[in-house]
Amino acid sequence: MKRSAWVTGATVLQTLQGFFLAGLSVFLLSLVRSPEIKQGKDAAETLAGIKIAAGMIAAPAIPVLASAYGMWKHRLWGWWVALVTDLGLFIVFVYSMIDDGWSNVDWELVIFAALALFAVLMLLLPSVRSFYWRSGDSGLQSAAVGRPSL
Repeated sequence: MKRSAWVTGATVLQTLQGFFLAGLSVFLLSLVRSPEIKQGKDAAETLAGIKIAAGMIAAPAIPVLASAYGMWKHRLWGWWVALVTDLGLFIVFVYSMIDDGWSNVDWELVIFAALALFAVLMLLLPSVRSFYWRSGDSGLQSAAVGRPSL
């Protein structure tokens, strides 16, 4: 089955999003070893905070990368995992934005929320959605054709 540009774009966006989250988590873990952080004031609390932040960022990175793999392999489960994780990321970013009130909006979170919403909208485009739903059905049909009916 031939991929459209929209399907390729959604898959590339999902892959880049996963690499960004994983890379950010690795970067935070590399900060734990830096001498500036270790010798700073309240080093133990800072190190613990960085480790927690790295874990919180690595948690969505794993399903995002798994969904990107599934999308590259034309799997319906990859589309579903991408939809759920991107929607979850969007909800978390919006909550983080409005947690301190509308007057204290963090504009970096607005950008991250917009990117997560863009990823959700790309997945819900009719051409992208129908591509994965058709490819998910084709595997079931080929397995059913090979079995004899009694």
